[in-house]
Amino acid sequence: MGKMILFAGKEIPAGNDIASGATFQGRRVIATSLNVSDEAEPKQEGSANVIQVAWNRGSPLSCRSLALKCENEGGVDEAALFFDEFYFATRFRAVTNNAQILEELIGSYQYLTQELLSRFQRHTERNFKIAFVHKSNFSLSDGINSASLRASGVELSNPLIASASGAFKAFAENIAASLAEGGNVIPLLVSCEPSNDLSKRDSALSMWLCEYMDAIDSLKKPLSPKQKASWITAGAKKPSGFGILGF
Repeated sequence: MGKMILFAGKEIPAGNDIASGATFQGRRVIATSLNVSDEAEPKQEGSANVIQVAWNRGSPLSCRSLALKCENEGGVDEAALFFDEFYFATRFRAVTNNAQILEELIGSYQYLTQELLSRFQRHTERNFKIAFVHKSNFSLSDGINSASLRASGVELSNPLIASASGAFKAFAENIAASLAEGGNVIPLLVSCEPSNDLSKRDSALSMWLCEYMDAIDSLKKPLSPKQKASWITAGAKKPSGFGILGF
């Protein structure tokens, strides 16, 4: 049986391409979904290798339930937390409730990360990976300084979304730093800017991520603490067999 990966942060159906890309790389997938309720059992439809589970972002209890459901499905080997800023800028364009953004786009990632790490670190006989994928977007601040950007009509991140994006990035960096010195969890920081070829191709981004994580498993020399805590550009060359990152 192949590795199992959890994708959280871009719920199915918006996250369909992320899930399908991983199945092409031989992964079994657990993906957060808007199509199932918190009370429902995990839902399997479409690809037999994709299991959909609910995630009520604003609830610490739901984060714990999500982590538990992963264990009940046999446990995940890898977790990838996606922050797609353009997706959120569109989905939450009319939201002015700061508390909702704090819960759904900041607290949720922190709660879930803590739940996953606590479970990973109990299983010292196994190795795990946790990836933070930050897909950035242009903000209102960028737009005020660029007439061409304003004229393009692209959805710009409002102050709440832009600040949540910055919070995700800072949180990811510091979680990676806390894990960098060793242990059974390898962190991975992935940056995908709007100009990146993979920015609008989630399936290709997911496939690249799985290939990159497979390459880490093949290294003869483990990644250094600095490498673990450094951002990698989506689409970058896979790490070489001698543990030297090729950018």
